[in-house]
Amino acid sequence: MPRPPALPAEEKVTLVLAILAGEMTAAQAARTAGVSDQAICNWKRRFITAGRLGLESAPDHSSHREQQLLAEVAELKSALGESYLQLKRLTEIARAACPRPVRAAQEQQNLPDAGRRRPAPRGPQPSGTGSYA
Repeated sequence: MPRPPALPAEEKVTLVLAILAGEMTAAQAARTAGVSDQAICNWKRRFITAGRLGLESAPDHSSHREQQLLAEVAELKSALGESYLQLKRLTEIARAACPRPVRAAQEQQNLPDAGRRRPAPRGPQPSGTGSYA
Protein backbone atom coordinates (compact mmCIF):
# COMPACT_ATOMS: atom_id res chain seq x y z
CA MET A 1 0.00 0.00 0.00
CA PRO A 2 1.47 3.40 -0.94
CA ARG A 3 2.28 5.84 1.80
CA PRO A 4 -0.35 8.58 2.25
CA PRO A 5 0.72 12.15 1.56
CA ALA A 6 2.13 13.99 4.56
CA LEU A 7 -0.30 16.18 6.40
CA PRO A 8 0.61 19.81 6.97
CA ALA A 9 1.83 20.62 10.47
CA GLU A 10 -1.30 22.69 11.19
CA GLU A 11 -3.57 19.67 10.65
CA LYS A 12 -1.37 17.53 12.85
CA VAL A 13 -1.48 20.18 15.59
CA THR A 14 -5.29 20.36 15.37
CA LEU A 15 -5.62 16.58 15.72
CA VAL A 16 -3.09 16.32 18.57
CA LEU A 17 -4.77 19.17 20.47
CA ALA A 18 -8.17 17.51 20.01
CA ILE A 19 -6.76 14.28 21.48
CA LEU A 20 -5.13 16.12 24.39
CA ALA A 21 -8.40 18.00 25.06
CA GLY A 22 -10.31 14.70 25.12
CA GLU A 23 -12.47 15.65 22.14
CA MET A 24 -11.48 12.49 20.24
CA THR A 25 -9.44 9.34 20.70
CA ALA A 26 -6.19 8.51 18.90
CA ALA A 27 -8.07 5.89 16.85
CA GLN A 28 -10.66 8.47 15.74
CA ALA A 29 -7.89 10.93 14.82
CA ALA A 30 -6.10 8.20 12.86
CA ARG A 31 -9.26 7.44 10.84
CA THR A 32 -9.84 11.16 10.23
CA ALA A 33 -6.27 11.72 9.00
CA GLY A 34 -6.04 8.40 7.14
CA VAL A 35 -2.96 7.29 9.07
CA SER A 36 -2.13 4.59 11.59
CA ASP A 37 -2.74 4.82 15.33
CA GLN A 38 1.05 4.62 15.76
CA ALA A 39 1.52 7.73 13.59
CA ILE A 40 -0.93 9.64 15.78
CA CYS A 41 0.92 8.50 18.92
CA ASN A 42 4.23 9.61 17.36
CA TRP A 43 2.78 13.04 16.52
CA LYS A 44 1.46 13.40 20.05
CA ARG A 45 4.81 12.43 21.58
CA ARG A 46 6.72 14.79 19.26
CA PHE A 47 4.29 17.62 19.94
CA ILE A 48 4.58 17.23 23.69
CA THR A 49 8.36 17.06 23.40
CA ALA A 50 8.95 19.93 20.98
CA GLY A 51 5.68 21.77 20.49
CA ARG A 52 4.62 22.75 17.00
CA LEU A 53 8.17 22.63 15.59
CA GLY A 54 8.33 18.93 16.50
CA LEU A 55 5.60 18.21 13.95
CA GLU A 56 7.22 20.07 11.08
CA SER A 57 9.31 17.77 8.95
CA ALA A 58 11.47 20.43 7.33
CA PRO A 59 15.14 19.38 7.43
CA ASP A 60 16.37 22.93 8.10
CA HIS A 61 15.17 22.86 11.72
CA SER A 62 18.44 21.72 13.24
CA SER A 63 19.06 21.86 16.94
CA HIS A 64 20.95 24.69 18.59
CA ARG A 65 23.74 22.26 19.52
CA GLU A 66 24.04 21.10 15.92
CA GLN A 67 24.33 24.71 14.77
CA GLN A 68 27.06 25.31 17.37
CA LEU A 69 28.98 22.25 16.19
CA LEU A 70 28.71 23.29 12.53
CA ALA A 71 30.04 26.74 13.41
CA GLU A 72 32.93 25.15 15.32
CA VAL A 73 33.75 22.87 12.37
CA ALA A 74 33.83 25.89 10.05
CA GLU A 75 36.13 27.73 12.47
CA LEU A 76 38.47 24.74 12.75
CA LYS A 77 38.60 24.32 8.97
CA SER A 78 39.54 27.97 8.63
CA ALA A 79 42.27 27.68 11.27
CA LEU A 80 43.63 24.54 9.61
CA GLY A 81 43.73 26.28 6.23
CA GLU A 82 45.57 29.26 7.71
CA SER A 83 48.08 26.95 9.43
CA TYR A 84 48.67 25.08 6.18
CA LEU A 85 49.36 28.32 4.31
CA GLN A 86 51.76 29.48 7.04
CA LEU A 87 53.61 26.15 6.94
CA LYS A 88 53.83 26.30 3.16
CA ARG A 89 55.22 29.85 3.28
CA LEU A 90 57.78 28.95 5.98
CA THR A 91 58.88 25.94 3.94
CA GLU A 92 59.42 28.18 0.91
CA ILE A 93 61.45 30.63 3.02
CA ALA A 94 63.58 27.80 4.46
CA ARG A 95 64.26 26.38 1.00
CA ALA A 96 65.23 29.81 -0.30
CA ALA A 97 67.60 30.36 2.64
CA CYS A 98 69.24 26.94 2.25
CA PRO A 99 68.87 25.95 -1.41
CA ARG A 100 71.26 22.99 -1.14
CA PRO A 101 69.99 19.99 0.79
CA VAL A 102 72.41 18.45 3.30
CA ARG A 103 72.22 15.03 1.63
CA ALA A 104 73.37 16.46 -1.72
CA ALA A 105 76.29 18.24 -0.01
CA GLN A 106 77.35 15.00 1.70
CA GLU A 107 77.22 13.04 -1.54
CA GLN A 108 79.26 15.66 -3.39
CA GLN A 109 81.94 15.57 -0.70
CA ASN A 110 81.75 11.74 -0.38
CA LEU A 111 81.09 12.04 3.33
CA PRO A 112 79.80 8.96 5.12
CA ASP A 113 76.25 9.18 6.35
CA ALA A 114 76.30 8.07 9.96
CA GLY A 115 72.53 7.71 10.16
CA ARG A 116 72.18 5.62 7.00
CA ARG A 117 72.46 1.85 7.23
CA ARG A 118 73.20 -0.40 4.34
CA PRO A 119 70.52 -2.94 3.51
CA ALA A 120 71.12 -6.53 4.56
CA PRO A 121 72.03 -8.81 1.65
CA ARG A 122 69.15 -10.84 0.25
CA GLY A 123 69.39 -14.40 -0.83
CA PRO A 124 72.58 -16.44 -1.24
CA GLN A 125 75.75 -14.50 -1.92
CA PRO A 126 77.71 -15.39 -5.07
CA SER A 127 81.00 -17.15 -4.32
CA GLY A 128 84.02 -14.93 -4.03
CA THR A 129 82.02 -12.03 -2.72
CA GLY A 130 83.09 -10.76 0.63
CA SER A 131 81.06 -8.98 3.22
CA TYR A 132 80.47 -5.26 3.22
CA ALA A 133 83.51 -3.27 4.13
